[in-house]
Amino acid sequence: MNIIKSVAAMSLGMLMAVSCASGNSANQATEGELAPAEALRVRLDSVAQSGKVMMGHHDDPVYGHAWAWESGRSDMLETAGDYPAVMSWDLGGIEFADSANLDGVSFDLMRREVAAQHGRGGVNTFSWHLRNPVDSADSWQVSDTTIVEKILTDKAVGERYDAMVKNLAAFFNSLKDRDGNKIGVIFRPWHEHTGSWFWWGEKLCTPQQYKDLWKRTRELLDAEGVDNVLYAYSPDRVADDAQYMERYPGDELVDIMGIDVYHFGGADGKDRYVTDASRGLEIVTRLAKEHGKIPAFSETGLEGLTMDGWFDGVLLPLLKQHPVAYVVVWRNAHDKPGHFYAPFKGGPNEESIKAFRADSITLFAEDMVNY
Repeated sequence: MNIIKSVAAMSLGMLMAVSCASGNSANQATEGELAPAEALRVRLDSVAQSGKVMMGHHDDPVYGHAWAWESGRSDMLETAGDYPAVMSWDLGGIEFADSANLDGVSFDLMRREVAAQHGRGGVNTFSWHLRNPVDSADSWQVSDTTIVEKILTDKAVGERYDAMVKNLAAFFNSLKDRDGNKIGVIFRPWHEHTGSWFWWGEKLCTPQQYKDLWKRTRELLDAEGVDNVLYAYSPDRVADDAQYMERYPGDELVDIMGIDVYHFGGADGKDRYVTDASRGLEIVTRLAKEHGKIPAFSETGLEGLTMDGWFDGVLLPLLKQHPVAYVVVWRNAHDKPGHFYAPFKGGPNEESIKAFRADSITLFAEDMVNY
């Protein structure tokens, strides 16, 4: 089955099968009949159609505030009472076949945790903060404004990039459940491109070069047999439809339309965050419906949770006003005390995340049995 056809083209029978499913056996039966990416698409669409939203957290089960590599731990589990419905991961480092990613997470451990999340009924999503194929500098190296151009036009650089994508493909193809079946996941490449802090950003390449980079990446992954991935497009905050769509690579290459908007400035920055996030989410939910895609709040959060009641008082109203399939907050760094975006035991917003979880629209891992 073609993994890039739109949700709008999906048969009513598939949607009804998942919407009416209850229990893991129903989900497993659906996955057995569909390619991994299609099975995941149907589940995400079922969530979106239900008006619910899956809660997500980056690197949730591998480290947290002031702890690392302790099996079974999770700051979200220890505060909200459950694992998040979505686990977010980053693949920076896989391009050169490193053993661990840019934040020290072993790719072997990541594979195991992806399978564990899948086994509990949850979803996995991946970003890619990759080093560039010109001089191997990290994603934030923006002094060279020709990296994307060189990937597309310089034979040697292009070949190095293609080898990097083949390493990425091998990782995706290695994601399997305990029965040896591929696990469907979300991949969010070239994110936050409306900013210019990454080498693929707005001031670092033309709109056409960005689209060509996306297409080249997708064609390479398809050629390597990657059939278990849904592709998410996620600009940073935008002013209007035109900015959101300027670098959109095309309906045939995208499954999920997302947006990244962070809250800066604590209580003083609340109004701006709500304004920017509301505008971005309105654009995302409307355009996703028009294009037959799944809407998502692909990255957000308030670093250090410097105001009370953020989850139930700030984030939740946004999600109720602009329904998306999932929302992801960033990581709780174990080695940077102020760099956290989810509550931890004894820290701020513990009661807020409990109230957030108790709301009827939010989904955590235990809730995913019905989708």
